[in-house]
Amino acid sequence: MPTRTNPIDDANRWWRRMELDIGDQLRTARHLLGVTQKQVATALGISQSDVSRRERARAPRLTGQALAGHAAAVGLKLSIKLWPVGGGVRDEAQARYIARFLSRIGAAWRVILEAPIPKPGDLRAVDILLIAGPVRTAVEVITRLADLQAQLRAAQLKARDIGATRLVIVVAGTHANRDALRAVRSTLVSSFELDARRVLTELAAGRDPGRDAVITL
Repeated sequence: MPTRTNPIDDANRWWRRMELDIGDQLRTARHLLGVTQKQVATALGISQSDVSRRERARAPRLTGQALAGHAAAVGLKLSIKLWPVGGGVRDEAQARYIARFLSRIGAAWRVILEAPIPKPGDLRAVDILLIAGPVRTAVEVITRLADLQAQLRAAQLKARDIGATRLVIVVAGTHANRDALRAVRSTLVSSFELDARRVLTELAAGRDPGRDAVITL
């Protein structure tokens, strides 16, 4: 039975841990400056209780702008960065191709959907992780090829970081995607198996296909 993790729940749990860490940093920085909560509150134009709640991670309506100001008041600088990790809210097309792929490989594998990367603070997840004995096959499903090099590299990094022994990239078989793959076939063939029928046959039998693969469905 496939198991699924919820990346939004994971993100919420991560943010709660981050809130606690931010509160600790605000309090520690204030102590190092030798100022009181009331002095920080006066500088920010808020109440002392607001400062206390922020330091205890009990300020549910704290905005990014307010946090940046509070950080500045105690000698810190806020830094926020967003980066792509894949996953997210899936569109119907991706869900459809995931279901189609799983129907082709049968029940030979233990299947984990949205398998998280086991690194603290890492929000990335592999679309599908197939496990059979020592073989761990990471499967990434791409419905639209945009920057192929970047998409392949991101998939390879996730496969490496989740400890996969094999990577299979499933590409939606649209005309645009097939044209894009055809244009770089000579480059791909040195690193990836491109025979979808053979790869699917091996996976359906619960076997390692022997090479990383890019296949269309």
